[in-house]
Amino acid sequence: MKNKFIPLDCGDDVILFENNTYKVSKLRELVIRQFIKKWHQKISTYTTQINNDSVGSLFGSISAGDESIPFSEIKLNAVKDCQVLKIDGKGWHKGKLEIKIIIYPNSHKSNNVCLEFHPDEPIEIK
Repeated sequence: MKNKFIPLDCGDDVILFENNTYKVSKLRELVIRQFIKKWHQKISTYTTQINNDSVGSLFGSISAGDESIPFSEIKLNAVKDCQVLKIDGKGWHKGKLEIKIIIYPNSHKSNNVCLEFHPDEPIEIK
């Protein structure tokens, strides 16, 4: 992907995948909901091995011998072909959607989902 991207912050912008169309706000909500659902399903599979069901408690730190290494954030990244219709743009634009899930295991920061559009062709947005 090229370095030029457009953050999808407007909840009313529209994303079109092969078969489904979503408002940015709805897609962000679905990504979070699916991540939490899948996480809880995996945790319940291993309930005898894991006592706490938060991502932060599981991956907040790792051990290297006698050393503990804390993590300040955990990032998950996905890229998918799509088209985007920006509210302030001119029609549909092809490109790739980058979905970033950021988890802060050792902080009170809210976990975050970022959506970034990487257009195939430059877009002039006002």
